Amino acid sequence: MAGELVIACPTCAQKYKVGPERAGHRARCKKCGQTFRIEAEERIDDDTILGWVMQDEPSAQSVLGSTSIFQPPTESTTARRPTLEKWKIPPPPDKPRVRFDRINEQGAHFEFPAAELRRSGVRASFPYKCVHCLQNAALEVRLIVWADKMERQGAFHVREVQTKAHGRLDQMLRTNQSRWFEQVEPLSVLPPPFCNPFPYFSCHKCGTVDDVTSKVVIRNGEDFCRLTIANFEIACDFFRNNGGEHAPGYQALLDASQRSGDDRWQRLAFAVRNRISHWYKPHEGEHFLAFFRDSDFQRTETGAAGLLLTNQRLIFKKYKTSCEYDIKTSGRLEIEADRKNATVRITQSGGREATLHSNPVAASHLAKTLAKMPNPWEVKVESRGNGETRQS
Repeated sequence: MAGELVIACPTCAQKYKVGPERAGHRARCKKCGQTFRIEAEERIDDDTILGWVMQDEPSAQSVLGSTSIFQPPTESTTARRPTLEKWKIPPPPDKPRVRFDRINEQGAHFEFPAAELRRSGVRASFPYKCVHCLQNAALEVRLIVWADKMERQGAFHVREVQTKAHGRLDQMLRTNQSRWFEQVEPLSVLPPPFCNPFPYFSCHKCGTVDDVTSKVVIRNGEDFCRLTIANFEIACDFFRNNGGEHAPGYQALLDASQRSGDDRWQRLAFAVRNRISHWYKPHEGEHFLAFFRDSDFQRTETGAAGLLLTNQRLIFKKYKTSCEYDIKTSGRLEIEADRKNATVRITQSGGREATLHSNPVAASHLAKTLAKMPNPWEVKVESRGNGETRQS
């Protein structure tokens, strides 16, 4: 459509095409859930970093409404790929099955008797959303592991069990419909009732980075299960699905969910924030804007290395290398990218060069941000696919 704007989510850089009449409206990103305002000057054509590197992405065909982003389904895709809304989580009980404990930096904490694991109620109550980015497409089924009860306590073995995907939710739903839950195999490394499958979900991009953690405690000779859910929106849904909508603490969860939606730092999983905090200490008046993970590291190590962007600095960390750049002073980005990977080289007069291995979406987000600085950074992009080089 002539005059279309191509906008990008400020948090995850997901791209959407919208009509110019949408300028000034607020929208929610379908990928990460971030709410943002559409700016009239946010025109990004095919000669910019984002439009050029990602021009063939299917999401470029998305349509933006005044309050939500969606892709209109066609009759063929609807028939072939039914949506998750067709399968509902069982209705919540009249009385809460879990007890809300508290909220802290780690997330929302819940507790319930281990005897609840013998029934499907609590175990079938996680919402059909990625526990990190909240999207509901291409969800992988993962299981909560009560590591305190594992017979083999090797750290590597525990991590291997915790990060294993047990299939795709949409495929299970299509094959087994409402009985999909019964098809998930118990965890043989755990004794009853802790072996009973307790699924939660993450998209294939996020994987799992400690967004849900578990612990078993003994009180008066009885086992109690504790769950910590880092994402407050997921925590709200989990508590509501367990009958907690009118219970003490639910309003506090709603308030925390609203606050965290506007706080990019809080949207990171606690484990990621904890790792970043080992090498990032904010200055006075400094605000976190974005974190770009280094793809040389496993997702389970997210936060141990990468590039952090604030309103004052770019901070790079990898192994023993640490570099800082003043974002208000011009510098240079050199990006080599194909459709899946991007290498970002960062230089600034008087400083060391840093190299981040990332992806095109993250690279384009970083380039777009630095190109808007009062002293714009020079950005050079080279495609690995055809050798073509463009510069903005």
